[in-house]
Amino acid sequence: MSDMLETFVRKEITNEIKTNYPHIQYPAGMYARIVQAKQDGEKYMYTLKILDKTLNVDNDFPEIPNVRSSIQVQKDDIVVVLLLYGGSDVFILGRCER
Repeated sequence: MSDMLETFVRKEITNEIKTNYPHIQYPAGMYARIVQAKQDGEKYMYTLKILDKTLNVDNDFPEIPNVRSSIQVQKDDIVVVLLLYGGSDVFILGRCER
């Protein structure tokens, strides 16, 4: 009986996190690789691929196109990005010098 209760509680907690607190499933700050870069007036437009903590491609995330930034980086650079409150707005904090 206790195994059933434990399974139920784990499932409910997981569902609660997914529904009401999606921003704690993934870290707010992550690495990303610049897949494409182009200048758009005074700003820059990037396509990003999210990386895991070992700098390998994280396939849980699709490529993220049309990320605007005033920070200039080059294709294949690794940057640190921020996703505020688990949303889809991506902000480039800067180039990662690892």
